[in-house]
Amino acid sequence: MGNNKKDTAQHDNVTQSQFEALLERLSILDTLQAKLESMEQLLKASNAKVLSLETKVLSLETEVTAKDKTIMELRGKANSLEQYNRKWSIRINDLHLPHADETETKDVMQTVYDKVLLPIFQGAVSSGLLKTIPDCNSVLETAHILPANETETKDVMQTVYDKVLLPIFQGAVSSGLLKTIPDCNSVLETAHILPAKSNDRPKPIIARFYSRNIRALVFRLKREYAPTKTVTTSSSTNNRRGEATKKVYRYPFYEDLTRETFNLLQALLKDPRTGPVWTISGNIRFKLQGEDTVRKVVSIYDSVEKILGR
Repeated sequence: MGNNKKDTAQHDNVTQSQFEALLERLSILDTLQAKLESMEQLLKASNAKVLSLETKVLSLETEVTAKDKTIMELRGKANSLEQYNRKWSIRINDLHLPHADETETKDVMQTVYDKVLLPIFQGAVSSGLLKTIPDCNSVLETAHILPANETETKDVMQTVYDKVLLPIFQGAVSSGLLKTIPDCNSVLETAHILPAKSNDRPKPIIARFYSRNIRALVFRLKREYAPTKTVTTSSSTNNRRGEATKKVYRYPFYEDLTRETFNLLQALLKDPRTGPVWTISGNIRFKLQGEDTVRKVVSIYDSVEKILGR
């Protein structure tokens, strides 16, 4: 009997010890569960913030996209309006003007710098607004002289008429498209000289017509009646070098294009994938190499890659 009571007591002591250990573990689990629930709440709050930020970002992206579209549309409209105003004008190259002011662009720039800008820069240095006086070439990009009076403008107009337009009008009369040859003052509203990119060529000229119909007629008959000259070029055939001759326009003239349209036109002309590239009323047309399909540039702000579809 005594042994049985001792065994029961030992059994009860072990059971109590295990029970206490179990309670301790349960307490630890409760603590961990509480921490996990707290972390879960933090994660939910963080996810909610992330979703809110993503929503704001998507909203801003939509807003920016809409504004970019509006900006491009406005730029396109502004370019179209400027190009429309240029539909009465043509740009003429390689036309020498009698008694024209051929003052070097650099000389004009230097004079403007010395007499107008230099005293201001000296004052800026003395007042501490500038540390040093900038030189002419770092300040001025270009400078040019406009016609000084009405007589000079009329001289430019008359030269354009006599050398460029008159042969075309004579051809138009001979072909029955015009009854009589219009005079200079009834054809041209004005003409002015642009700055030259290089001093070894005549300065470009912009001539503005009174009538868009007469301007369109000039472009229509350009290939047949515009003055030409023969030039010699080097050629290579079957590994043999030689010379070839071809006719070119003596006084080449083109549509007066906006800067954006002109830059895109030049980029397409230089691209090896294009064939002929030209403009009609300021709109660019082109053909791909080896194709006869005439394509039109929809937006001058599209990239060359997008336009060519390659």
